[in-house]
Amino acid sequence: MSLAEVLAAFGGSGGAVGLIVLALFITGHIVPRSALERAETDRDKWEKIAEMERQRADAAILTGTIVRDVMTGLRKELEK
Repeated sequence: MSLAEVLAAFGGSGGAVGLIVLALFITGHIVPRSALERAETDRDKWEKIAEMERQRADAAILTGTIVRDVMTGLRKELEK
């Protein structure tokens, strides 16, 4: 049985298109809309987490700078 006969058995030329779409879906080249929406939701969540982490890092830098300044001031006072 040739490839053309196999494709015809699955519904003619429309069947061939269906088989191609099915093959693309199975290989992951075509994904359902719900999967895309879920991926967008996950991306938004990770962007928020990254922003919170940047804010935390900025606060840690500010705290470190304040501690350094206080310790420098104390050392200068003790050296007098």
